[in-house]
Amino acid sequence: MTRSPSPGSSAGTAPSVLFVAPDRTRADAVAAALDRHDVSVTVEFDLGTALGRVVDRTVDCLLIPGQFGRHTAADVVALVRERHPDVPVVLLGPGGSDGDALADDPAAHRVSGDIESLSYDRLADRVRAAVARYRSSEAQRTERDIVSRLERRIQRTERKITSLHGVAMRLASVSDADDIYAETVEAAERILNLDICFAFAAEADWFVPRAQSSTPTDRELRPVPKDAGAMGETFRTGESHRAVDMELHAFGRPEFGDYRSGLSVAIGSFGVFQAVSEQTGAFDEIDLELAELLVAHTNAALQRLSFERRLRVERDQYAALFENSADCIIDSEFVDGESVIRAVNPAFEATFGYDESEVVGRAIDDVVAPDDRLDEAAKLTEMVRAGDFVQTEVRRQTANGERDFLLRSVPVGEDTIYAVYTDITARRDIEREMEAQNRRLDEFTSVVSHDLRNPLSVATGHLDLAREEIDNDHLAAVARAHDRMTALTEELLVLARQGTDALATTPVSLAETAERCWENVETGDAALVVADDRTIVADAGRLHQLFENLMRNAVEHGSTSRRDAPGDAVEHGSTGNRTAVSGSTDGGDDRGDSDDDRDDDRDSDDDRGDPRSVTVTVGALDDGFYVEDDGAGVPPELRSRIFDTGFSTGTAGIGFGLTIVSNVVDAHGWTVSVGESAAGGARFEFTGVGAGG
Repeated sequence: MTRSPSPGSSAGTAPSVLFVAPDRTRADAVAAALDRHDVSVTVEFDLGTALGRVVDRTVDCLLIPGQFGRHTAADVVALVRERHPDVPVVLLGPGGSDGDALADDPAAHRVSGDIESLSYDRLADRVRAAVARYRSSEAQRTERDIVSRLERRIQRTERKITSLHGVAMRLASVSDADDIYAETVEAAERILNLDICFAFAAEADWFVPRAQSSTPTDRELRPVPKDAGAMGETFRTGESHRAVDMELHAFGRPEFGDYRSGLSVAIGSFGVFQAVSEQTGAFDEIDLELAELLVAHTNAALQRLSFERRLRVERDQYAALFENSADCIIDSEFVDGESVIRAVNPAFEATFGYDESEVVGRAIDDVVAPDDRLDEAAKLTEMVRAGDFVQTEVRRQTANGERDFLLRSVPVGEDTIYAVYTDITARRDIEREMEAQNRRLDEFTSVVSHDLRNPLSVATGHLDLAREEIDNDHLAAVARAHDRMTALTEELLVLARQGTDALATTPVSLAETAERCWENVETGDAALVVADDRTIVADAGRLHQLFENLMRNAVEHGSTSRRDAPGDAVEHGSTGNRTAVSGSTDGGDDRGDSDDDRDDDRDSDDDRGDPRSVTVTVGALDDGFYVEDDGAGVPPELRSRIFDTGFSTGTAGIGFGLTIVSNVVDAHGWTVSVGESAAGGARFEFTGVGAGG
């Protein structure tokens, strides 16, 4: 029979008393009285059952009458002590002959008096005091047990850590990755008592087993996908996992056996270590921490191995580069403030003309710096010694005289310099020659721009005055010659300046550019048709040169006469420029008028026939644009030559217009081809042209 604590009491702190009652009356009386004093009472009438409760340690105190059947109080206490040495026993009733037997038992207490006349306040106080001492003693004993267990665990852990340091020392000398994995698993099994464990290496999309403990697994180990379970999650995040119960773990059961708990630890970027057990909760936090310590040593050993492998590869690559480089390389070190040569490569020996044995041990500047450049060389050496990377052009002394080099000095470590010399003598000679050519070109441009233009202007002025006074066919020929000389001068200036200005490309409209250029050309009765538009990326100024020269060429050479005789030259009445029929293109030399030209100048209008106006069409292609006309066209056998400077099929051509077109195309990286239009005229196609946004 059990009585509950009275209202307001705490069942968790109230003493739990087992009353071994001799009869129902006294059981009810004692239980009711103690309940009122916040003492939880359980009543048993069977002494055997009560002793069983003592064995189970489910009570804080036994309450026993002075005489229980044929057993005295001393008999009952002796039976209790056989089962529990410390549980408090409170005896009810007056003492008898057994008083001396209980005197030596500190956990046995007597409350004198008959049950009917007991002071229950006193009994409750005695019970609470006895239970308090018992609980305190149990707590101290439990604490001592815990401390003792912890001390033993700490000692075992310290021994394991010490042993793991020994493993780290052994791993430091292992030269094969498989041996490192095997050493890791062996240490986990021997030192950490992880009976079933594995090491997997990350390779491509799989974890490949590299080592396993001696205890066999349920299934044969095999490669595991990199995204599988706890292994994949551990490797991806670098976070360790401890599964108390794999049935309840987020990443499920292992791929290689029916296990209930496990550890999963990432071996850096190299793989994963795992330990498993058939028991639930087989691993605690200390097991995980020790496994992480072991795996940290494994990771360090694999990193060392990887670094040594890369170092060997880099050393071999450097040796190959040093020996086979076309550049001259000097390996040097700082000694007493000077950069002293340790080695040179074959390219240095070939270019500088010094054998390695002649220069090793000497200062670099003493070997290669000319006398008048020693100060410059010393400054460069100080810059490199200060840790700066130096790249500059220098002039250095070789066995066969001075040459130009691009010097790149690289500080390596605290005292080492690699000096790399690239021979640029040929390039510098070309640059100097180009500079000289540019100077000559500037002089030529000045002559064309000023020395030719000025007298031509004077001649044109006098010609105009002469034509006001007299009307003479010879003066008309002179005017035409002046026109050709003016055009020749302008085109020579364009050709001379085209290579000096860098391209400044922008998106431009094909249609707007064509229409604007058409307005800049003397077109007379000729017509422009813009078939379609597109945006292209080009230098606007150069593109204008291209269109204006093509349009001028089409207008001047595309008109046809009613005469069918090849070679006849006609005067285009609206332009004032000399043009050629049937296949003449702008690209001729400037030889003046021929006798035939002068004869034609004297022909009457009726003899010359009526010219027909040309139509020029501009349109878009998939990767460029075209310009075509319906004039006389270009014969197939001449199309490969019309861009050559000075080429012409007639006597009236200036010789540079289509050369300018070709130069503009080359500057942009385009391609130009010449063919025949649908109307039989010339068709120029430009491809490889970038499209604007």
